[in-house]
Amino acid sequence: MISCPPLRRLFLLVVAPLTLVLASGGSLFAADSEWLPFRDQNPFVLGSGLPLLPQSTRPGHWSIDAAVVESNTQLISSENGRFPGDPGKHVVFGAETRETRVSVAYAFDEYWSARASVGDEWIGVGFLDKPIQHFHKLIGAPQGFRGGRLGARPPTIRVMRDGEMLYQVDQFGQALAPLLVDVTRAWDPSPDAHYGLSLGAKIATGDSARLADTGDRGISVAAFGDWTLHDVGPFDRVAIGWRAGVLRSSGNHVLPALARTVAPFGDLYVRAPLIGRWSVQMQYDVHGALYREVPIYLGYAGNFTIGLTHPVGARAELLLGIAEDIPVGHTQDASFLVALRFHPDG
Repeated sequence: MISCPPLRRLFLLVVAPLTLVLASGGSLFAADSEWLPFRDQNPFVLGSGLPLLPQSTRPGHWSIDAAVVESNTQLISSENGRFPGDPGKHVVFGAETRETRVSVAYAFDEYWSARASVGDEWIGVGFLDKPIQHFHKLIGAPQGFRGGRLGARPPTIRVMRDGEMLYQVDQFGQALAPLLVDVTRAWDPSPDAHYGLSLGAKIATGDSARLADTGDRGISVAAFGDWTLHDVGPFDRVAIGWRAGVLRSSGNHVLPALARTVAPFGDLYVRAPLIGRWSVQMQYDVHGALYREVPIYLGYAGNFTIGLTHPVGARAELLLGIAEDIPVGHTQDASFLVALRFHPDG
């Protein structure tokens, strides 16, 4: 596990690799944002309004993203005592979750664009638990608390402090997720790069009892950049991008005594041609702790995603991804992304 402070870790994970790639050479030409629309699937994070990743749209045109992410987690995360009955803070999480989200963006001109996104969050028992358990067994990895070792029948979500239950979900649930909106100012200072600043807001529209929404209000600001490198090694085109920003929120209804008001976040991706019209993408998304003095599951977290993308006709793109938590135990065990990006007016 990385031991450097969160902000320094954010720099090392996002800015430093990008600087090395740029310094390695290669000719550059203009790029659009090509992010996989993946976010940390920990419901405590989703409900807090972690902002969407950058999205580019040509001036005067619309862009629509529709994404479904299925995740499975079986863990007990503790601070101090090892088990829920011990003194200390404990998170018990055994459930499968599904985020379904639609985002609509419009570019007013070459500089300004706006986006709104609505989503739905489901918590229950799904189909991923057994395949993940078998895969972990095959590679000799820990199986977490699968196979009845959680001590509770999924779905179950508990946050406890010294024996006091701070939050609990013990049944299937489905509810509207937070409404996310953002405005972006973009710059293309040369044919070689694309930069932007985004101001986002989270509006509590969901249900805190089902953990679809933590009930707080949030604003975020982020800077991002995208480049495309031409003729790099065996590839004729390699796209790279980074983002760094901060989220400020207030009024958390789920864990008000533990909630932080400020959390940094950062992201990095690399995308290259694979075969035919397929491209392969690696993406890492990290954020600071949204809660204080809590087990690692509610602390800072990172998601490493490997994805495939392929055009669908002339106006759409299919995006597929598999995400794992790095560091292990800080977020969901595994997540699967299926998304379609559509430009209705070409």
